[in-house]
Amino acid sequence: MPIGEHAVLRDHEGRRALVFERVLADPPERVWRALVAPEEPAHWHPTPFELDPRDAEPGARVSYLPSAGIPDMADGELLAYEPPRAISYTWGADELHWKLSEHDGGCLLRLMHVFDDRFKAARDAAGWHLCLQALSDGLERSTAPLRGSSPRLPDGWEELNRDYQQRFGISPERATPPPTP
Repeated sequence: MPIGEHAVLRDHEGRRALVFERVLADPPERVWRALVAPEEPAHWHPTPFELDPRDAEPGARVSYLPSAGIPDMADGELLAYEPPRAISYTWGADELHWKLSEHDGGCLLRLMHVFDDRFKAARDAAGWHLCLQALSDGLERSTAPLRGSSPRLPDGWEELNRDYQQRFGISPERATPPPTP
C-alpha cells in the first residue's frame, strides 16, 4: 500500500533517504518513458538527463542537461537499469532510485532519494513533492515545464518546505537553503 502523498524520512545504510510513493493511472511502460525519454524529464525533473539505452548498464554515464535556476551538475553514474521497472543513478553525491510496479491498471511509482545531510531533507522533499505532482499532471495531459513565480523555485515550494521542516523536526535556522545558480 502506498505510504501517502508526503515523503517519509528514513535511515538507509548509514545515510538518510526520502521515500515517496505515488499511484499513477498510467501503466509502468508509459511512466518509464516519462522517467527516461530524452524529451520528457524536462517537463517535471529539476535536472533532466540523457542516458544512452544501448549503453545502459551499471557504471554508464548519466549526463545532466542545463536547467533554468539549477547549477550545472557533473555527470552521474548509472547504478541499475531494468526497463521498464527500475532505474538508479547518482545525482551529485546523492542517489536516486526509481521503481515502478503494476497497480490497479496503472502503476505504483516509488522514489527513494538517498543523501547524507539530514538538514536538506525538507528542502529536497518539498522539491520532489512538486516534481512528482508535475510528473503526474504531465502524464494526464501535455504540460509546460515546471515553473513558478520565482526563477529558482516552483510555486508552493516555500509552504511545502516549512511543512516538511516541521514533519522532520528540522528548525528553519538549521535547514539547508535551496541551491543558488
